[in-house]
Amino acid sequence: MFEKATNARYRIALAAYEAQDAKTKEAIDAIRDRLTTIASATIRIFPDGKRNPGVTVTYSHHLVDQNILYMATEIVKDLAFMDIRVENYEFPKVYCNECSEKITPKKKKRIK
Repeated sequence: MFEKATNARYRIALAAYEAQDAKTKEAIDAIRDRLTTIASATIRIFPDGKRNPGVTVTYSHHLVDQNILYMATEIVKDLAFMDIRVENYEFPKVYCNECSEKITPKKKKRIK
């Protein structure tokens, strides 16, 4: 489940990242670099509920990197919502800038 959610977030983040110009990508990369230095691939889960002992789980650094790209693009998106512009950041028009859901344009009706 975690891997599926990560992959979905990564597709959104990659589309947002690839839609940017070089200077904006540099800014996002700087955020990614900082997040990478403080992130780990270790999480604690509670398989039998929070009151029972937790288990430490290590997962792939590849998944960490995908989540970090998502977080970095979310940071610049959230800053844009607060009227703080990071370089020339623009959210891709194929995704909703509030909920990140893919927008499917309505089909135009044919006029006969």
